[in-house]
Amino acid sequence: MSQSIAFIGMGLMGQPMSLNLVNAGFRVTVFNRNRSKAEPLERAGAKVASSPAEAAREADVVITVVSDSAAVEEVVSGKGGILETIRSGAVVIDSSTISPVVSRRLASRVAEKGAQWLDAPMTGSKHLAAKGELTFMIGGEHDVLERMMPILKSLGKKHIYCGPHGTGLSAKLAQNAIQATMVEIFSEAFVMATKAGVRPEALLDVIQSSLARSGLIDFKAPLVFKGDFTPYFSLKLMHKDLGLAMENAYAQNVPMPCTATVKEIYGLAKAQGKGELDYAAVITVFEEVGGVRVRASEAAKGKSGDS
Repeated sequence: MSQSIAFIGMGLMGQPMSLNLVNAGFRVTVFNRNRSKAEPLERAGAKVASSPAEAAREADVVITVVSDSAAVEEVVSGKGGILETIRSGAVVIDSSTISPVVSRRLASRVAEKGAQWLDAPMTGSKHLAAKGELTFMIGGEHDVLERMMPILKSLGKKHIYCGPHGTGLSAKLAQNAIQATMVEIFSEAFVMATKAGVRPEALLDVIQSSLARSGLIDFKAPLVFKGDFTPYFSLKLMHKDLGLAMENAYAQNVPMPCTATVKEIYGLAKAQGKGELDYAAVITVFEEVGGVRVRASEAAKGKSGDS
């Protein structure tokens, strides 16, 4: 394929995403502040740049997947950022989850260089990233999205156009607010029932047999029952996204009282040093207060692990 892609950010999602592009035959140049994280891509055939500007110099498309608004602003408009070298006609696809306001501002800065911008946050675990089965929520010009589909199809199985700049991010923040709240109320309820003497696996059977069933709980509960909080999506990033959701709501005069409370509970877990764990580790806040752990009984561990 003729298109040259610069990929900025070799984190939990960026590494497998960029590897999929290499395997799909695109010419890929990667950058990460910690160069060691880019080495697997170099072994796979990608070039490694010393700065975002170097990565973007010859790129037709620049993809960014970094941690927060400040990090995106740094790689775009900071010293050595992509604005120093981006070519007219290039497209920036930002798949970070950041403030829609910041995203729209950066879209304008990129447009001044004759380039175009899509906000394209994604949902899915690192395993779905590795399989190229992510779902993208996309804001920007629809014709730009159409041109980028060959690249995006190498990264995900579903691509949902949400509207103009910033709407992909607003959709992602809404989704994360729902997911965070579901895991938080799961945590409250399971700690309450476990302390009352209900076996966690029995309560899960009840939930799965009712209208309260959800794919998220089906996935998270067996991991919680094993005490496995290996991060699929870290608690600190979920806390960050809840803050962004609140900022977005405030700007539009939309009350989100439930989200505000849930954000503070995730903030408490983060303050307790649990930020690097999966966001399901929020349950440990309630376990510690309640004096009980939500874990499967020895007899049920094999069954719950196969769920």
